Amino acid sequence: MTRLYYVMAYEKCVVKLSSANRGTGRPQEEAGKKFVRALDIETGKIVWENPQIGLTEGKRNAGVLATAGGLLFYGDPSGDLVAVNERDGKPLWHFATNEVIKASPITYSIGGKQFIALAVGSTILCFGLP
Repeated sequence: MTRLYYVMAYEKCVVKLSSANRGTGRPQEEAGKKFVRALDIETGKIVWENPQIGLTEGKRNAGVLATAGGLLFYGDPSGDLVAVNERDGKPLWHFATNEVIKASPITYSIGGKQFIALAVGSTILCFGLP
């Protein structure tokens, strides 16, 4: 509906030196950066992005979940489950899980009520949507 593609993007530059220039010193390697991005499916241009604060290394590679109700859910590096507006990326809600989120959120419906579920550590968290 939005004609946007949502992705958790990880950017990191790694410099590999050839044997001919190893003696010149190795450049300082910077930590990677993570962003939740919305890309225009026609042009590939970034429409909006939210930088992720916290550790980006390790098993923090969960994806995003977009709902027909205009919400985008994802786990951020600090361990929060976050909901943003899918059109502009503005934060709407977050819940601190106090764990590393390794799995992407999912949605399901029971009796006409929609839920969001997320595996966090050894726990499954479920939230009902209004």
